Amino acid sequence: MSGGTERLIDGLLEDLEPVRPLPRLRTAFAVVLSTWTAVLGLVLWSQDSVPGATLVLVDRVYLVSFLGLIAASAGATLSSLAASRPGRERVETLGLLVTVAGLSVAALVCVIGILALGATAPSPPGADRMCFEKGAFLSLLPAGVILSFLVRGWSAHPIRAALVGMLAAGALGAVIVHLSCGVVAPSHLMKGHMSVPLALALVAAYPLGALLKRLRG
Repeated sequence: MSGGTERLIDGLLEDLEPVRPLPRLRTAFAVVLSTWTAVLGLVLWSQDSVPGATLVLVDRVYLVSFLGLIAASAGATLSSLAASRPGRERVETLGLLVTVAGLSVAALVCVIGILALGATAPSPPGADRMCFEKGAFLSLLPAGVILSFLVRGWSAHPIRAALVGMLAAGALGAVIVHLSCGVVAPSHLMKGHMSVPLALALVAAYPLGALLKRLRG
């Protein structure tokens, strides 16, 4: 190798900074899950009872919407984390499909419940807003953890990655609300629980996606 070539290589390398390797996908997923479990434990510990844990066993709409939110939160978390890792496109797509399926089934069951029950199962005044705000607040910590992994990685579609990531965080917050809520009205489940991931994704996807795009350069 000539001296000129060596100087050229040295010049190219001198401005490079060390890069930390990304954690494995399952490791990142476990970190998000652990964070969510800690928030869930704190919320349940602060309450005298866990009405949602009983309702999922006796109310079919409550159960199916709960399972839909679980599927959506797991699928969206996996999809968003995979989006920051080149070569994991299949996992990203699979997680997104699970997310859409979970939210669609949960919403469909709630709509069927609303049509079947009509005005016979109204939600208490202020309950929709209270659960929505609680779900959005409980989504903040999981959202921060997911965003930290997205920032460290590289996504070909940053806005979509941010959208799915906020869907994941919102669904995780909604699951906690679902377990701690005692209102079984399908309309309440739609407005107070199911709307959390959708609203969070719509509001935060573009600014966070723009941030990821800028950091990606």
